[in-house]
Amino acid sequence: MNPTPAQLVAHLVAVGHRPAALVGDWFGYAAVVAPDLVARPTPLADAFPSGASAENPAALRAGNPVAAQAGPWHFGWIPYSAPEVGPAAFAASTRDVVVFDGGSWSIPDGSGIDPDWFRSVLSDAARAALPHDPAIGWDGGDRGAHERGVLDCLDAIRAGDIYQACLSTRFHGRVAGSRSPLGVTGFPSPLGVAAAWWALRVGKHNPARAAFICGVTETADDDGAAGTGESAAPRGIVLASLSPEEFLVRDGSTVRESPIKGTIPLTSDPAELAASAKDVAENIMIVDLVRHDLGQVAVTGGVRATDLLAVRPAPGVWHLVSEVTAELPDGLPHGNLITACFPPASVTGTPKIRAAQLIDEWEPVGRGVHCGAIGASRGDRLELNVAIRTAEFRGAGAEFRTAEFRGTDAEGSASESAVTVEAGVGGGITIDSDPAAEWDEILAKAAPLTRPVRSSRAPERD
Repeated sequence: MNPTPAQLVAHLVAVGHRPAALVGDWFGYAAVVAPDLVARPTPLADAFPSGASAENPAALRAGNPVAAQAGPWHFGWIPYSAPEVGPAAFAASTRDVVVFDGGSWSIPDGSGIDPDWFRSVLSDAARAALPHDPAIGWDGGDRGAHERGVLDCLDAIRAGDIYQACLSTRFHGRVAGSRSPLGVTGFPSPLGVAAAWWALRVGKHNPARAAFICGVTETADDDGAAGTGESAAPRGIVLASLSPEEFLVRDGSTVRESPIKGTIPLTSDPAELAASAKDVAENIMIVDLVRHDLGQVAVTGGVRATDLLAVRPAPGVWHLVSEVTAELPDGLPHGNLITACFPPASVTGTPKIRAAQLIDEWEPVGRGVHCGAIGASRGDRLELNVAIRTAEFRGAGAEFRTAEFRGTDAEGSASESAVTVEAGVGGGITIDSDPAAEWDEILAKAAPLTRPVRSSRAPERD
């Protein structure tokens, strides 16, 4: 029996590894997993380096261009930042990955994974008990602050300052209990809690652009979280993303963005979304912004809106999704492409720079990784999601001390309340927005993150 990607990640964490995983639709695979990888602060140009990799002729003949590239994989994330600030990155590189495709696992050419070790891991992962859902006590979000932000945004739209903006709120949680959700001995660790939480929700919701990665920050504020800005000891962070949205998908000289704008609950009739003047206008405005962003680096005449206003399901909701493609000049570095388009259009507003300035005023705390990007590059290929529906797990007051990202209290002893989690959730505001309805949308998007999930061998469908 082959374990699912989510099962494999949970098992790897349970036996002491620190995996990075991309699950859903990434690089032509259903999953790409690096068994051990820890991201660290890295200059953007080095985080996702460009350049053709050595090619494997046999893989090319077999019609698998991703496997044909024998270069290393570069995994990482980019926290949200304002356009005028420019993106920073956290990343690490490895050749040692495994891939899942067509219901089976394989070791691609160029990977250094030992086949005997991996067969043993697959067997153990398939037989391992499923994790239980971590007991996380979530707050309810700050409805009052969010609705006030919506009203401020409407005032700015009426004044002609902006046309729309994406307004976010943050949900905070703390893990209760003194037992690891992975069934291993010891107190809950940020890595173990995150792996259990993520594995169960990926199995239930099957998000298109899920990601799991851990890293270490050099100071308390390096990951984009709000703070004093003072130097602090390094600490670990684990990102568990259920994102349905792709940011940039590049293959050589071609790149695609697929912005999401427009949302209704999954229990509603999707035809309502397609007929919503507010949601359609919201989506089209962001398509124009994506065209502008890509146009900064594309060849003249190379930007096209190739698909408009498709209604697609995502965890807990229906979305309107459009698609914009562009032809890029040969040799354009991935970093230049990211810089031109970051932060993603769908999580800022129009015009982008002014919307981002106002967002910084309206949102009471920084976004952290929320609304940034997570993904990987390899050679001339780059794939990043938009880091929405993404939880950030930390050990409260903890340094990056051990391979397990073990949480500690202020005295350094294990603590059952050491693990904390934050998740940002947002929505687009236009002149037709209603503050109460916008909060209802926030709750619909947050539900797959905050609602408990039952352990089940078979994937559940919404």
